[in-house]
Amino acid sequence: MTVAGGTIPALVTPFTRGGADVDLELLDAHVAWLHRRGVACVAPLGTNGEGPSMSLAERRRVIERIAGHPSGIAVLPGTGCSSLPETIELSRFAVEHGAIGILVAPPWYFEAERDGLTRYYDALLRGLPAEARVFLYNVPAYTGVPVDAAVAAELRERFGERLAGVKDSSGDVEHSRGYLRAAPGLTLLFGSDAGVADAFRGGADGIISALANAIPREVEAVRRAVAAGASGEQEQRVLADVRALTRRGPRRSALKALVAAASGLPRGAVRPPLAELTDEEAARLGDRFAELGLEPADASGAQL
Repeated sequence: MTVAGGTIPALVTPFTRGGADVDLELLDAHVAWLHRRGVACVAPLGTNGEGPSMSLAERRRVIERIAGHPSGIAVLPGTGCSSLPETIELSRFAVEHGAIGILVAPPWYFEAERDGLTRYYDALLRGLPAEARVFLYNVPAYTGVPVDAAVAAELRERFGERLAGVKDSSGDVEHSRGYLRAAPGLTLLFGSDAGVADAFRGGADGIISALANAIPREVEAVRRAVAAGASGEQEQRVLADVRALTRRGPRRSALKALVAAASGLPRGAVRPPLAELTDEEAARLGDRFAELGLEPADASGAQL
């Protein structure tokens, strides 16, 4: 089982109109388009993938679909649920279908009491096969529950490399580096497009990127620049320009409109309670994306 790193799209989930069903055919097409652009691994069912809005059956179908994709692309899915038994069930399913790791956000709704968060992850790790590789997923802006470095350190001491790493979506590079100080050897995946260059300069192994759904090569260019000894700031400014487009309306719908503008694929719907861009808003976003002069491509992935 290979540990994740590099540029990993935080894969969006395309839904049919009104958010009724997962559009598996559009999902297939998007994954194929990403793979043709050099993407080796995707991270579905997280915040951008709307995983918490989906049933366990839907999440299993997405994992199974990507795991069996003809491209052979690797999958690092989000499997965290508020219910511990459901987290174990979905995580086992992902491991059985060849996931290179699982991203597990902490349970929400009930406040973790005393050492409850550590016990939650302890029970998960004990409930998984030995080959499972767990990544703690710190995203307190959405869960309301921070996963601090002390939790990572204790679990790493108990389980060794089975606690493979952390995805930190705090947006604070210094906070991210705290995991490495507390538990050397963890794989650190940064979760914010706003600080990709800073993250790689600070020792991150990879970026789980929303923007990489649409501009994976530009996100990877930041990593490559830093690896070559440059600051990466020039490449980071490209990400900032594109990221600003996703702030011009409902963010998840805007991200899916950006994917459509970049790839030529249809725009997937979001699921309520998320809101949709209007057709006019989506068209304006596409026009502004075109004005940035990034690589145009048709739906087949061929450069125009």
